[in-house]
Amino acid sequence: MAKLTYEKLIEQLNQQMLAANTDRVALLRRVLDNLGHPEQHYRVMHLAGTNGKGSTGTMLAQTLINAGYQIGHFASPALNDAKEQIVINNKMINGDEFVDTYKRIVSQLPSDITPNDISVFEWFVLIMLQYFADQQVDWAIIEAGLGGLNDATNAISAPLITIFTHIDYDHMNILGKTIAEIATNKAQIIKSDTTVFVAPNQHDEAIKRIDDTYQKHHGSELILTSKLAANQETLFNGTRVDIKLGETVVRDVYFNLIGDAQLDNLATVVAVYNWLLKHEMVVGNDSLIKMMRDIQIPGRFQILERQPLVILDGAHNVDGASRLTETLINLRPNGKFIFILGFLKDKEYQKMARIYDQMATEIIAVSPDNHQRALTTNEIEKLFTKPTQQAVNAQVALRQARQLADEKTIIVVTGSFYLVKELENGWHENSK
Repeated sequence: MAKLTYEKLIEQLNQQMLAANTDRVALLRRVLDNLGHPEQHYRVMHLAGTNGKGSTGTMLAQTLINAGYQIGHFASPALNDAKEQIVINNKMINGDEFVDTYKRIVSQLPSDITPNDISVFEWFVLIMLQYFADQQVDWAIIEAGLGGLNDATNAISAPLITIFTHIDYDHMNILGKTIAEIATNKAQIIKSDTTVFVAPNQHDEAIKRIDDTYQKHHGSELILTSKLAANQETLFNGTRVDIKLGETVVRDVYFNLIGDAQLDNLATVVAVYNWLLKHEMVVGNDSLIKMMRDIQIPGRFQILERQPLVILDGAHNVDGASRLTETLINLRPNGKFIFILGFLKDKEYQKMARIYDQMATEIIAVSPDNHQRALTTNEIEKLFTKPTQQAVNAQVALRQARQLADEKTIIVVTGSFYLVKELENGWHENSK
């Protein structure tokens, strides 16, 4: 019998998206019951939100690694390899470990649950929880997928810390049509005896719904994060930040990420860090400051090249698009912007297109590498009033943009994580 490889396993897993199904969390909890709840063997931070989970989770993970902890981090979507979703101290799970953990879980499934009853995302969640226990991590930083209430990660026991990054409109067909409905869904990850952190710049209705759920579930403490003082440098070289929050006081520290959204994410990280200081889980500020100086996050205002300036950003909803363009205008008020754009059909692409159309000098349309969900280049071109070209893929689009660019041009690649992923995989070849 041929060995079961990681690639063969992924092919045979149930590829359905079951995020809207109301019975999934209960099913996964039964599996975790049989496994002896591996997530209870380490401390957990559980994150939910529309935008900012990846950046906040990455910053928290790196800060705790700097403090000497063994850190598991679960995040989606992956940019290049699905196994990137499961990492320990920045090293992703390998194929053999993934398969071995899968087999172990299969051997302990309840008798009425088969492997095919569990979707591929749910398998990643289960394998992550068990793998982190097997590897004896100290902390697991677990980012929710879409939700929420029915998100597979909500099957875990009560985490020590629950974090809400910025909540806005996305996945409305699943989460609800209003901020109140979306926030109510996401707030269902709150469990008893957990400390809840809420990122700054939230809609009032989101804060209200989080607070209502927190009160209902008798959380340990609710902390609303304050904004940080910062002076953004003008050459796209990062940010200078002053921090004063409780025991955490640092002056004029360089922060390697750019934009107001990242400052909000950092503010949340600082609030959590201050709580950890208070509870003697970290000592001093060195691990936080080192993270701020060194942090790099692919696909989040990522500068690929500087002549011309090429920025890659995974903004894929209206809130993300708005915050991206605000950052660009703040940093280069008189800039000339060429946007390489691709959208998925199930996103609010018309609203995003209007945002980019207002500031673009030129647009290059690319169909993201997800043929079932992607808009065609013809469909994308029709969304814009500004001059628009089409490109067969992201690499060709970047070559076209370079030909159009001058010394004042900023090339921005955005609209879909699939487009970001495609360019992240191949842009090096275009720079040769």
